[in-house]
Amino acid sequence: MMKLLLWIMAIAVLLAAGGCSTRKNTAANRQYQSFITRYNILFNGDEHYRQTLADMERSYDDDFTRLLPVHPAEARRDPKAPQPQGDFGRSIEKAQKAIRVRSIKKKPRRQAGRRSDPEYRKWMQREEYNPYLHNAWMLLGRSRYMNGEFLPAATTFMYVANHFQWLPQTVAEARIWQARSYLAEGWTGEAEATLGRVRESDLTSDELRHQYALAQAEAAIARRDWQSAAAPLRQAAATAKGAQKTRLTYLLGQVMLAGGDKAGAAEAFRRVEKSSSAAYPMRFNARIRRSETTGLDAMSADRLRNELKALGRMTSYGRNARYLDQIHYAAGNIHIALGDTAMAMHSYALAAEKSERRGVDMALARLALGRLYFERADYDHAQPCYAEAVALLPETFEGIRQIRDRSDVLDELAVYSRTVSLNDSLLRLADMPETDRLKAIDAIIERLRREEQAKAEEEERQQREAEAADNSAGIAASTTSGNASAPTAFTRQSGDGSWYFYNRQAIEAGRAEFRRRWGTRKPEDNWRRSDKAAYAAIDDTDTNDAKPDTTATDDPQGAQSATAASDPHERAYYLAQIPADSLSRKKAHDAIQEGLFNMGLILKDKLDDYTEARRHWDRLLRQYPDNIYRPELYHNLYLMAARMGDNAEAERWRLLMAGEFADTPLGKAMANPDYLRDLKEMHSRQEQLYAAAYEAYLANDNDSVRSAAEYARTHYPTSQILPKFLFIDALTYATQGDAGEFRSRLKHLVETYPQADMAPLAAGWLRESLKGRKINSSGTNVRGMIWATRLTNDSTMLAAATDSLSGISFERDADAPHLVVLAFAVDTINPNILLYNVARYNFATFAVRDFDLEPMQFGPLGLLAVKGFADRAEASRYLTMMLADPESGITPEVRPIVISQPDFTRLIGAGLSLDDYLNGGEEERGELGELGERSELSEEIGSEGASTMR
Repeated sequence: MMKLLLWIMAIAVLLAAGGCSTRKNTAANRQYQSFITRYNILFNGDEHYRQTLADMERSYDDDFTRLLPVHPAEARRDPKAPQPQGDFGRSIEKAQKAIRVRSIKKKPRRQAGRRSDPEYRKWMQREEYNPYLHNAWMLLGRSRYMNGEFLPAATTFMYVANHFQWLPQTVAEARIWQARSYLAEGWTGEAEATLGRVRESDLTSDELRHQYALAQAEAAIARRDWQSAAAPLRQAAATAKGAQKTRLTYLLGQVMLAGGDKAGAAEAFRRVEKSSSAAYPMRFNARIRRSETTGLDAMSADRLRNELKALGRMTSYGRNARYLDQIHYAAGNIHIALGDTAMAMHSYALAAEKSERRGVDMALARLALGRLYFERADYDHAQPCYAEAVALLPETFEGIRQIRDRSDVLDELAVYSRTVSLNDSLLRLADMPETDRLKAIDAIIERLRREEQAKAEEEERQQREAEAADNSAGIAASTTSGNASAPTAFTRQSGDGSWYFYNRQAIEAGRAEFRRRWGTRKPEDNWRRSDKAAYAAIDDTDTNDAKPDTTATDDPQGAQSATAASDPHERAYYLAQIPADSLSRKKAHDAIQEGLFNMGLILKDKLDDYTEARRHWDRLLRQYPDNIYRPELYHNLYLMAARMGDNAEAERWRLLMAGEFADTPLGKAMANPDYLRDLKEMHSRQEQLYAAAYEAYLANDNDSVRSAAEYARTHYPTSQILPKFLFIDALTYATQGDAGEFRSRLKHLVETYPQADMAPLAAGWLRESLKGRKINSSGTNVRGMIWATRLTNDSTMLAAATDSLSGISFERDADAPHLVVLAFAVDTINPNILLYNVARYNFATFAVRDFDLEPMQFGPLGLLAVKGFADRAEASRYLTMMLADPESGITPEVRPIVISQPDFTRLIGAGLSLDDYLNGGEEERGELGELGERSELSEEIGSEGASTMR
């Protein structure tokens, strides 16, 4: 009581002596403003901050499936992470009020004779004289950080570091918090630079050292430098208090496990598990994660078995009902440590089966099971595991990209693998005696019924639990008896509200549901039908001609048989699928051959599993020695042996290829003992060769073009750009008017490389030529290539067999709005540079007029349309000026044309070529001439002045 009276008396004296205005800077006033700032304004704000922070740290629901944040506040940057509770707005208001009303900016009265004193000069250079106000700034920064306002927080701490230089501890603390704000925003480089400015000599308190260690650990975690993060994180965890202590210890275990220190991780998780102050979910998850650190090198087999018994006891506790998937997952990890892969697979499968939340924990179990199947080359069973896991894992999961890549490859591989397995089984059934065949079918039916019964019992159990939960909540359960259950509606688990096709998690969930119902199937028409050719013929038939189905009325026994054949619980269903006749058996064997070849190809090229690829290909050659895939098979076996360094094996396959397929391009190429050297040179040499061929084509050197194409055909038969050589080779015959050779080479290109980029264009030209349309030969390759290109990117229109000019006419209206179209080969002219040059020319030449520029591209042809001309005369004057100006940047490779807007729209809409427009009629050709040549174009449009266009 006496101290309180003394404080009141002191305040009264200060009030009487100096007043309370911040415009006065006296010792008494500074002490008064400091006292009021601390106990009247900041006290409430600081108390609110401490209480809100404690509640946030204690109540935060950590997501143990991902790396824990250093502090719950950092979760605010990730909307998909659990969000912390607590609003620090009141603390921000109090800090801002203290800064606004209690800041002393006025300089104190100068004291004579102290100008030479360095300390006095520093004192006079200060920007703030309230001794306690730096605490308001720090409270403002920390409150903004905890509210998730990381950049405003960083700005606040930067202000403190720059304007309170006379307080080194405060500056050090501000820079540490500034670095943490940058890290929360993802600015790792800026954070490390800021931390580098903190001097260890300024870390004079335990709290400062704790915050500095925390920032160092956070920066190392952001770099994924797990070894560097462990030491400062251990220091920060040792000095933390309350919920943060166990959270940082758990994070330490995660970091050490990621860095490969299983012993250190196990110790960290054990401390969390034994912590009496930690919440049960954290202790439980620490127990589960500790199972990932087990191994015979870390503990004895007896201890591992004791761990299994402890996990078994945990499954009987009611509070663990929601965590059974994690318990069985941990048991699987221990079985792996014991070397019992079979039991591990059983535990992982049980984890997925018992999962109630169907979230990331289930995905981890499916992923672990899928990896075991993958390691055993059991791709049929690995594929659904990966597919389900990918659908459940978040975008931030470590290694998600590699997991998705493997899942995509398994999707492709499983199609062929299951085809082979299915047809193998069907052929075995077909070869069995009838009694054994029926026994095998009955066993399949019995297994199916047991699975359906178990599934029905599980659904009934879940329904009872749901009804009980509803009743306990006072909600009347609404059930429908006697009807099939409605399909489960898809719900997004990620919280991502984006459109379905932009939501990767939604797409993966849909794919997993499709596979669950239908299995893995090729993306093709009539995918639910076994005989697609027959159904395709039915689909093409006019439905009005279909005969009414009289099976049900005229043939009751037939109807009964048809029903049995569609019921998987009947023998007829399986007997109908068995290949009984020679045609069905041939189809089954063909499917097996295709599957074996493609499985080997995927294993070799996408999984680098040469052993498994060789196993499937050996079976293909052994069981089907005359299969149609031998040329590609020999070539791939040759490449595979060469990559493995087995030169003798590689030579064997080369000789086989050269001997059995000597007449094929690939056989001729492999007859060369130096084929492998040529193949290695191909990737660099082929581009140079094509560039030289293209230059020769532009120079009308057709002999060089054909020589280059022949060289590529002979030496690089597997080149990815060989179709380009064949295409340009065919064009040389078009410009010389050799229609027969032109058609022959286009036909070879379309038949041999139907998937090539230029195949649709070649097919369209070939069909036009076969219809009798004459080749418009001008004797120059450039015009032949550019002007004959059809102005459409629609492959259907390109491949259409209709006459290009059928029903199309051009108005040639000179008074209609016109365009200047600049045509060029995209391989020769950079479209962006041309666009820049024309735009620069327009801006520099025309001060009033403004022209629109629209770039387009149609295969090898690029167009730049200059719009905004009232008629043909105006467009012609513009083009005359542009071609006469050497600064316009229009090179000789650019071919200009003046065309009306209606005719250009008609040309694009019909997918015609510029040749079609130029050769549309005798009067058009006489009027326009060869617009592709500059000299003739200049004579055509004349030399009228352009003063009216300025």
